Amino acid sequence: MKGYYFLVVLLLTALCGGGYVMYQQQYRMAVHVTPESENDPEWPSKKKWFDASEWLSTPQYIKINDFYVINTRYVPIGDLNSDQIIFYLKKGINGSEKRFSELSVLSDLDNQEFRELMKDKLSSEYLETQFDKETLTPTIDFFLIYFIFNNKRYEVPIRREYSG
Repeated sequence: MKGYYFLVVLLLTALCGGGYVMYQQQYRMAVHVTPESENDPEWPSKKKWFDASEWLSTPQYIKINDFYVINTRYVPIGDLNSDQIIFYLKKGINGSEKRFSELSVLSDLDNQEFRELMKDKLSSEYLETQFDKETLTPTIDFFLIYFIFNNKRYEVPIRREYSG
């Protein structure tokens, strides 16, 4: 009978311990960092784990996976016609010419012509937020910028670091 109680206590302890670990996992996030040595088994991208309970315990942040969250109160992109957005949009288009050769016409435009062509024709959609690897705060937002060219809709991902 004594062995039976011992087994029950052991089982309950294991279940409680496992439940606690699972509870803590929901607040654990990771960022990619570069290992100090090329001999590191996780080279070239090592995961740095940290406790994100400060953010994940609030309804503002919803965990997607170990690296990304949804910020339910993200700050939208203010002016889609700003120099910074136009610069990153053109840079994204320049990088996609191999897959979308029809966009090479846009790459050939100078910045002013490109700006005029895209003016008031852009829209955006929030995707997700990533934690900064230095500060371990959720300040890197990802958006899709949409535009129509020759009656075809395109999208370019944009990364924005937001300092709040």
